[in-house]
Amino acid sequence: MEIPPTGREAPPPTRCDGIAPSLAAFVGAFYHHTDDQMREAARGRFTLLGRTVDFESIAEIDWSHRLPDENDHHLWRMKLTQLEIVHSLVASGDPTHHGTAISLLKGFSRSRSFASREAFTTGWSPYGTSHRLLALLSSLTIAVRAGRIAPEARADLEAFAQLDAGFLWQNIEHDLRNNHTERNLAALCLYHLAAGAIAPARARALDREVERIVASTVLADGTQIERSAMYQGLTVMALRIFEACSFLSTATRELAHERADAATRAWRFLTHDDGDIALFNDSWIGEVPRAGTILDSQPIGLPHALPDAGYFRLAAGAVAAILDGGEIGPRWNPGHGHADFLALEVDVDGRRFVVDPGTSQYSTGPRRSYERASASHNGPRYRGVEPVEYSGCFKVGRLNRAVPLRGSDLSKLSVAAIGGRIETSAGSCTRVVCALPNGGLLVVDSWGSPRPAGSTSILIPDEWRIEDAGPTVVRTRAAQVETTLAVHQGRIGAIEDAVWSRHYLKTERAHSVALEPALGPAGTQRLVFGIGVQRPADVTAVLAEVEAHLEGQSRR
Repeated sequence: MEIPPTGREAPPPTRCDGIAPSLAAFVGAFYHHTDDQMREAARGRFTLLGRTVDFESIAEIDWSHRLPDENDHHLWRMKLTQLEIVHSLVASGDPTHHGTAISLLKGFSRSRSFASREAFTTGWSPYGTSHRLLALLSSLTIAVRAGRIAPEARADLEAFAQLDAGFLWQNIEHDLRNNHTERNLAALCLYHLAAGAIAPARARALDREVERIVASTVLADGTQIERSAMYQGLTVMALRIFEACSFLSTATRELAHERADAATRAWRFLTHDDGDIALFNDSWIGEVPRAGTILDSQPIGLPHALPDAGYFRLAAGAVAAILDGGEIGPRWNPGHGHADFLALEVDVDGRRFVVDPGTSQYSTGPRRSYERASASHNGPRYRGVEPVEYSGCFKVGRLNRAVPLRGSDLSKLSVAAIGGRIETSAGSCTRVVCALPNGGLLVVDSWGSPRPAGSTSILIPDEWRIEDAGPTVVRTRAAQVETTLAVHQGRIGAIEDAVWSRHYLKTERAHSVALEPALGPAGTQRLVFGIGVQRPADVTAVLAEVEAHLEGQSRR
């Protein structure tokens, strides 16, 4: 494999045994594949994002393959060219698997030679290259440390890693910032750990850029600024790489270490009782490993909130919720943000009961629009009013944000509570969520203007069967668990069939329950509903406190 000049500028990664085994294993966990997947890859068959494509042999792989339901953003093809399966093939220590990995890498390299017209449109991308390099370097470290790789195979794999690193050095995605730049820098840092060498000028450049990306995109509470639990996991990986790099300055490594601890807590905070992540903004299950499977086993204290990100948790008995009370995303590039302002994700007995519509597509179209719109989320909204504007796959034309209610004010209530407010062109929307003393959550939605009509839509997965529904109560069951959604002010409107997505390119059935507010004091609109309330008498006293609180806020 011939290394072009850009690749030869990077020293070869011949010292990968200098990478700590724990770091190699942690990075590699993001790229783990099964034995069956490795055997299928040897004959050109790949299952990515839940879709299987059989090319029948490695030689016949179409690196430009398009799925029919992806139009202008071909994530399946990008995942193919990332060749993350190389990690498990190489780490296995099996010479047959090593041959498969080398054949895949050489086949990609031949098909996407830098002289090819399609090299940069359907093959080489900085983001995809970063993942491929992280997968390859972590596996080389494992195989070399175990003494289970032949010199010839090692040389071939090191040559391809050198090619990737040379490309990355010339194409860091400074324009996109956020998780893209973070991924590029993490891959380059791991590469120079594997090389055991770095030119002083490049070390200074990495130090400057790593400090900049960590300080500007990992908030003090540890949340990655795009506020996606999926990208949060990747941020934890990047920070662990940064803190291990002796060629970075002490100050930068200390910053990475501090934010790594906070980011780990934030990742766990954004994980549901079922072990999988929250789905706010662009997130889906399966892109990153479960936090509980790869993080250190010793317990760490979870924060009560992620105040910089605007995420809050609350539990009462068997019911637990996460509230999104923050911005749509960073002002310079909020492309992964959804209008899930003041939305809740709710668990009952460890099962997801109120869900986010999720992310099943990046491609422009009605599905992408639906999944990002406030109308598909369960935060309080005015009918026909969208608080942000979208264009294409990732562009946001008008920004907005929810603002958390001050904890010092909510602490005056007799029960634990969380909440927030958002301003729209039609008026303000406020949500307060209270933990009732005998179990269950009480949600109070308030609209500052009487027009247009307010609305809140609750999305319940189809695994919860609706056993009974009336004007004010919906009773549901999932296996042996029963719970109710009960409206105390307002009414239940239409209950319609809907869908949600927890896996990319896959939708699942759900029930969409429309909740309609009643007229409140001074021309406002008010909706009060409970989830899993065990003692209805709790509602009266707590609601009186919340109403007094809201009236006090309106007089300020």
